[in-house]
Amino acid sequence: MPLLWVLHLGHAWIIVGLVLLALAALGLTAPTLAWHAFAVGAMGSLILGMMTRTALGHTGRLLQAARLEPLAYALILGGALLRVFGSLALPAHPHVVLGLAALRWSGAFALYLWKYAPMLVRPRIDGRKG
Repeated sequence: MPLLWVLHLGHAWIIVGLVLLALAALGLTAPTLAWHAFAVGAMGSLILGMMTRTALGHTGRLLQAARLEPLAYALILGGALLRVFGSLALPAHPHVVLGLAALRWSGAFALYLWKYAPMLVRPRIDGRKG
């Protein structure tokens, strides 16, 4: 279930961030990698995952992901991978890596806005208040 696995992967980014923070304390990596794992990976995917779940529930819809949600989740998680580990893979091109990560991350939230904005400004489909 995409609405669930995105939350598990978001929590996994917390572990990645803690491991990177420990490696940074040992002088083996830059501490910024850990902070990007927390911010871009954990916060980004958890925020997007919870926004989709709550939007569906609060608009009277079933908690089921359609085609767009897994795509948005893949974009945000891929953007996090690029942001955290892309600079290690392509150290000569940090701006390219940052740009691609930002496009993926922003694209995920753009997809959310495109799909969910219309349903969030309309009444619930089940006719209930709220």
